[in-house]
Formats: sequence, structure tokens, C-alpha cells
Amino acid sequence: MSSSKNKRSRIKPILYNFLAFSMAFILFAATGAIILKATVFSRDYMITTMGDTGYYPMVKDEFRTHMKNLGHASGLSDEFVDEFTEEIDFRMEITQYIESFYSGEKTLVNTTSFKQTLKNKVNRYIEDNHIDKEKASEADIDYMISEATDIYVRQISIPFFSVIANYIHNLSTPLTITIVVLILLAAGIGCILYFTNEYKHRRYRYLCYAFTTAFLLDTIIPSFIFITGIIGKVNLATRSLYSLFVGYFTGMFSYFYLFAGFNLLMAVVCFFLFYTSFKKAIGKA
Repeated sequence: MSSSKNKRSRIKPILYNFLAFSMAFILFAATGAIILKATVFSRDYMITTMGDTGYYPMVKDEFRTHMKNLGHASGLSDEFVDEFTEEIDFRMEITQYIESFYSGEKTLVNTTSFKQTLKNKVNRYIEDNHIDKEKASEADIDYMISEATDIYVRQISIPFFSVIANYIHNLSTPLTITIVVLILLAAGIGCILYFTNEYKHRRYRYLCYAFTTAFLLDTIIPSFIFITGIIGKVNLATRSLYSLFVGYFTGMFSYFYLFAGFNLLMAVVCFFLFYTSFKKAIGKA
């Protein structure tokens, strides 16, 4: 009888430690899922990051530079390019592109209005400057507009968005369900640790283990990413995309510290409760 009790007494701490660390990893997984939902799956996060990183004016400046290079080859003045660039509302165009991405629609840049506006502007420029029609044939104009449209599409669009658009749209609901399940699992294990331990100090000790481990996981991974500078080492085609990428992922991994702070607070509370209840248990003994 005593050997059976001793065996159970040896197994129980192992089981509770396993449950505590399982709870920690489930909390970490829930944290990652919540952050994904709040960032990668959030239209507002993308648009806010674009505003915070100065993405819109950078896109505008890059478009202007490419258009001036094209204009020099096509006989258009810098003043023409500047005037045309100022008429484009890049913030609105990019926002519409992002909204189509998150709504599950085709992530294609609408170029109809751009082409028509540019063609009208070019024809007016030719008339105002009395340029010989033979030197500016319809085919030349169409070719120039096609090149300008390619520049416009490259500046408005974001690489790989068209590839992952459907995944983001289709996985949004399953991700929400996953978050709920993970939170319920963590809460269930927490209840097991609390209600199945006869002594209060043991309850709080295992809960302290769980929250401390979750705090470490939430802290170590983003800290490693920031210390090594992995985010800033990426090579992208334009300065606007690079700034967006760095700002986007820096903000995303920074959210881990918010959850780390919560887990640290819970760990401190549990440790305090463990310490006070342990002292009472010793006093009674």
C-alpha cells in the first residue's frame, strides 16, 4: 500500500510539470495565432503600417523618378511628369488594392483610369507644344503608355500578395477558431493544475512554472530576431517596399512583448501566492 502511494507521489510531480510546460507552449501558440490575426490577417494593420513608414510618399517619389526616365526617352518634359504624378492619389489607389486583397477579390491593380488619363494628357501635351504627329505616332504613344502602366502597377502592387490573397481570406475564420481552442485548452490545463492539487502552494507553483515559461518563449524569440537584425537584412527591389517590410515585421514581433508582459505579471502574482501559501503551510506544520 505504501509503495503504491510512493509511486503515485513520484508520478504526480512529473505529470504536473508536464502539464505546466504544456500550458506554456499552448499559451505561446495562442499568442502567435493572436498576433497573426492582428497583423497578417488585418487590413487595418497593413494600412496603418504604410502610413507610419511613409510608404505612400516614397511610392510617389519612386513613380515620379521612373516616369521621368521614361519621359526623357519619350520626349516628355519633367514638368509634365510632375503635374501628372501630383494628380494621382496613391494613398487611395494603394488602399483599394489592399482592400481587394483582404476581401478575397483578385489582387490586380486597376489601370483603366490611369491609361485613359495619361493618354489624354499626352495628346494635350502634343497639341500644346505643337509636336509633329509624324514624330509622335499612335503606336509610339501606346508603347509609352504601356511602359508607364507597367511602372504604375509595379509601384502600387506588393510582391506575393496575389499568391497568398486566397489563403489569407480563407484561413481567417479557421484561425479565429484555433485561437479560441488554444485559449480553452490553456484554461483547462490551468484548472487541472489548480483544482486537482490539494495544497495551495503547489497549485501556484505549477501555474508559476507555466506563466514563467510562456514569458520566456514570448521574449526570447523576438529578442533573437531583433538582436541578429534578420529583418533589416532582407533585400527588396525598392526603398518603399524595404521600409514597409521592416516596419511591418518589426511591429508584428514587438507584439510578443505585450503578451510577455502579461505572462510575467501572472508569473509574479502566482509566485507571490505560492510564497504566502507556502509560509502558511510551514506554519501549520
